[in-house]
Amino acid sequence: MRPVIALVLLATAVAACAPAQRDDALQPSPTTAAAPDATASPEPSSTLAPAASPKPDSPTASVETPAVIVAPAFPISPSLILQSVASNDDHEGRIRIGLERYLDALDRFRDSGGKDPSQLGAISGRFRDAVVAGIGASNDGVKRKFAVGSIHVDRVLVKPWGTRAVAEVTATIVDKAVDGSAPDQTETGRLRLVGDSPMVVDAWDASNGRWFNGPQTVVVDGVRRQTAEAIGVLLREESWVPGSAVESFGMHGDTPYATGHKAYLASLDRADTPSRTFANVTATIERYDTFRDTNGVSPVPDGLATVQIRATLLTTNAGGATLREPFVRRVVVLFGNWMPMVVDEQITPGVWVSGGDLALTVEDRNFA
Repeated sequence: MRPVIALVLLATAVAACAPAQRDDALQPSPTTAAAPDATASPEPSSTLAPAASPKPDSPTASVETPAVIVAPAFPISPSLILQSVASNDDHEGRIRIGLERYLDALDRFRDSGGKDPSQLGAISGRFRDAVVAGIGASNDGVKRKFAVGSIHVDRVLVKPWGTRAVAEVTATIVDKAVDGSAPDQTETGRLRLVGDSPMVVDAWDASNGRWFNGPQTVVVDGVRRQTAEAIGVLLREESWVPGSAVESFGMHGDTPYATGHKAYLASLDRADTPSRTFANVTATIERYDTFRDTNGVSPVPDGLATVQIRATLLTTNAGGATLREPFVRRVVVLFGNWMPMVVDEQITPGVWVSGGDLALTVEDRNFA
């Protein structure tokens, strides 16, 4: 096989099933700060998913999601250890699906002339450069289609609660002439996939003895923006004005936190308090706990952000008087396989609603 074909096979990523919010977390960041290892939230035994499902009661008004300003810097601690586990039928089946999606994206990009790198998903750096250059030089005039030949799973890493995080494989890829008019071309190389629904994000650069892009680095600005979004959704759920609908942003499972959070929302009295909104919302990320393998490398930017929220709570009583009072709350935001979501909070200071069971086995999944 021509070397340029090998380059393409070993240097392409697909993000077809990844939530768009992950894109920021896949870019390198020179501003990431290290922090001492210390526990900032209950130990995960295993997020608030903005899968909105409003339940209006003939609403005549609506509540705006409050703006949230997040402090610019926060400590990052690679305190969560990824564990190596033996591959099994589930890992191998899902890895194969990820590889097939990867090859489908290669086919689409090549068939369209290899002119639009956005078809390759959220890739960057040397990886993207290699893909574009390789595809551009790989067309020999024969209509071809990529196919998985064989797969050997070299390594699978899972998070402390068991969710798949990283898979590294040695794969043989076959480039077949669709009409059989030319010989098949084959190449074998190493690929790295990440996520609960594995997607190819990197390949081994044999010439330089390293991965093309290497570890995915936490991006501070991306974490800040997505933390603000998750907190905005949380506060909107307990906000209302006269005539507005009761809104519910459901979580994905019947977790201890979900149960406690629903009970808290049910306890809020809309009759005695016709209006309840938030202003001047700020958030400080007290720490961001991210992952590392046993070699100290952080191959994924996922993590848990422990955040303190401060705001002004504005309530209006039945007599029309408006009360302004300080509002303080701590929450834990999961950055995982889905969009960032709140997975715990302290409504009563010092008491986590989850009771220490974040149930991340349930919440840290790709729900596509």
